[in-house]
Amino acid sequence: MLKKLIKHELVATGRVLLPIYGITIILSFVNRLLINVNWDNTAFRIIGTIMRISYIFAITATFFVTFVLIILRFYKNLMSDEGYLMFTLPVKPYQLINSKLISSVLWMIVSVIVVIASLLILLLNAERALMLKDTWIGIITSLKSFFGGKYILLIIEIILATIISLIQQILLIYVSVAIGHLFTGHKVMGAFASYIVINTVIQTISLFVVFSLSYFSRIPIEEFENLPHAICLIIIVLGAVYSIFYYIITNYIFSKKLNLE
Repeated sequence: MLKKLIKHELVATGRVLLPIYGITIILSFVNRLLINVNWDNTAFRIIGTIMRISYIFAITATFFVTFVLIILRFYKNLMSDEGYLMFTLPVKPYQLINSKLISSVLWMIVSVIVVIASLLILLLNAERALMLKDTWIGIITSLKSFFGGKYILLIIEIILATIISLIQQILLIYVSVAIGHLFTGHKVMGAFASYIVINTVIQTISLFVVFSLSYFSRIPIEEFENLPHAICLIIIVLGAVYSIFYYIITNYIFSKKLNLE
């Protein structure tokens, strides 16, 4: 059933996001072609300006619409009138949360890939491709020389920390919306207030943990190369703990305290 929920969610969100992603890629090709146009022509200058502005809007929309749609789909599909139908389905509340979360993470990753691809299409040529390759080789060489064989582990840790941080932020939005709907009135304001309060508390706890660890664990200079691993580990552990906390609270509210009035 979870696969069906995820498929339904991806189809519903894809109707909005895929056209935007497609427009972004198309505009990157158009602007790439216009780079070599003779700008002495007034008409071409106007067209070029319009295309550049359109591309900037498309890039912004790629991130903004993806982020906003994640919130709206969760809110409208589960916490508004549609919620009456969704919660009558033969599925557990956590399955509904999982379908939204997995879909949201996938679309956020896709949006980043689309933006990177569009920038490469727009800016990359043979010379810059060679420079990019040399830069990447230089980065890998530096990582190898500094971290030795652990550089691959560090890259994996950075990717994992990024994904967990993304999941944490999405679940923070979910739990804030869920808590906001515990209020009989001003549910949207309740969600905003919940987000601010929870985020402030979590940031305070994180700072306390980081400062405590830095105070009690003195890293010798000869072990300085282990510092990035330690930082990634802290981000991963804290992000996982916070994510589990948000998930449990959201699932509890959906299971025991659901308020769709």
